[in-house]
Amino acid sequence: MRSAVDELESKGEAARKAARTLANIPGPVKDRALVSIAESLKSCHEEVLAANEKDYEAGVRDGLTASLLDRLLLTPDRLDGIADGVRSVVALPDPVGETMDMRTMPSGIQVGRRRVPLGVIGAIYESRPNVTVDISALCLKSGNAVILRGGKEALHSNTALSSLVRDSIADAGVPEDAVQFIEDTDRALVGRMLKMKDTIDLIIPR
Repeated sequence: MRSAVDELESKGEAARKAARTLANIPGPVKDRALVSIAESLKSCHEEVLAANEKDYEAGVRDGLTASLLDRLLLTPDRLDGIADGVRSVVALPDPVGETMDMRTMPSGIQVGRRRVPLGVIGAIYESRPNVTVDISALCLKSGNAVILRGGKEALHSNTALSSLVRDSIADAGVPEDAVQFIEDTDRALVGRMLKMKDTIDLIIPR
């Protein structure tokens, strides 16, 4: 367990460092990274589907219900749908730097609120591999790094998808360490993530 904790903390530190860079990356560069993800999803069907097949076959052997197997299954059409979802995120306005509720005080000073990235988001989810891409895209768009912890049922799929995302954003000029995936499925690591207050700013269970 010690080595798994060390890996988790190392990835957390890498995400924290990447988050500082990502917070200052302009919207067009982030959008270019997202487009790169979408294009990779379109062109790398075979690698992702091969990884998903391993998870699906293991799920059948383990007696997963039909509904869980359906959530787990990826097909070319579903990958295209995930890619289209990423492109829909590209179309959203960049939230970083948006100002709201501006008002002028009697002294003449302008006061308002400005949206800034949180930093590092921890995401905990189960057997839907599409979530790996969905959460990564939303975090990148909002200027946040992310640490992904998926369920064991989709381990091979999530590993392939997170690697695809990391490679794609690196090609577009965004630090690949802004997306981290925890490959160890020991549930004890979730408890450890909850204690990483100096590294993870927000945890989202999905």
